[in-house]
Amino acid sequence: MSTLHRSAVTLTDLSFEWPDGTVALSHLTGTFGTGRTGLVGDNGAGKSTLLRLVAGLLAPTSGRVTTSGDVAYLPQTLTLGQDASVARLLGIDGTLAALRAIESGDVDERHFDAVGDDWDVEARAAQALAEIGLDGVGLDRRVGELSGGEAMLVAISGLRVRRSAITLLDEPTNNLDRGTRARLAALVDDWPGTLVVVSHDLDLLEHMDETAELHAGRLTTFGGPYSAWRDQLEADQAAAAQAARTAEQTLRAEKRQRVEAETKLARRERTARTAQANRTGSRISMGLRASAA
Repeated sequence: MSTLHRSAVTLTDLSFEWPDGTVALSHLTGTFGTGRTGLVGDNGAGKSTLLRLVAGLLAPTSGRVTTSGDVAYLPQTLTLGQDASVARLLGIDGTLAALRAIESGDVDERHFDAVGDDWDVEARAAQALAEIGLDGVGLDRRVGELSGGEAMLVAISGLRVRRSAITLLDEPTNNLDRGTRARLAALVDDWPGTLVVVSHDLDLLEHMDETAELHAGRLTTFGGPYSAWRDQLEADQAAAAQAARTAEQTLRAEKRQRVEAETKLARRERTARTAQANRTGSRISMGLRASAA
């Protein structure tokens, strides 16, 4: 199932400390592969902070992050105003404006630089909207006219349109209803590059190639979706518990054997002392009788 034979993100002795001295991550080392990775862990473990470090939005206190290509990042909460356009939410408003300027006859070199190789960006954006069931939504439409779930889906689709090598999503299903989550799952299944998703959504985590757990300052990876990782974790915990029980039983058996051995030795010593006392008493009695005679 897994295609994660290469690393897309490498973390080397990575540490991050907030300005108030709070340590978020300390000497973290690990990798994310080139497929789809679900990043799990307790609240406060540092998952969101780690994504921001990988995205370059935070600078490590020490250590380093190495990536195999450009990185796109989507936070838990969208910050665009209600009057922003769908094109801006997709992240293509600058490219689209340059393209339209060129089409209107403006040959300023800056427009060509802005477009780059994205001459088909409008067609790809329309296709991306159609894939999430929003094919009737125009690129100039206001974000405020979309539901919260639709806006999040559009933003995620924009990351696909921009074709970044590595995409980071932080709790993308927080504002999605069941139907919208299903559409997101379909996008994830067909994601074209490396994808790292922080989520507590167990259904979404089943669409991952790999599961990574951030726990107690360590990053541990498992080649499979959440359920397979959870099964393995429970099996490991059960094996550890059984090993502890076996060790405890062995310890009790050894203690019992030691007590039994010590008891037998004490009995032998008492028997030997009694026998010695009896022999000594017998000799004394014989001596007394001999003297009396």
